[in-house]
Amino acid sequence: MLSDNDRRILADLEREFEPPGSDVPFPTIPVLCILLFLAVPLVTLLFSWHGLLLTVDAFAVTVAYVLIRRHRSRRHHSGRR
Repeated sequence: MLSDNDRRILADLEREFEPPGSDVPFPTIPVLCILLFLAVPLVTLLFSWHGLLLTVDAFAVTVAYVLIRRHRSRRHHSGRR
């Protein structure tokens, strides 16, 4: 669809606007903390402490999952197994 010249220009633009240090992961843990902070009052009002307990448990499992995935990907990239 694009000519070779257009592809070359597009690749140059992508390299130019690529943020430095693009190896930095998305701040998943802070985003999850913000979502928990926003969800706790609503969940508590609607579902009492039972819903709050389930929400905090789901938060803990999600954070553990993210940390395990990051640890495994770092170990994989460093060459160790």
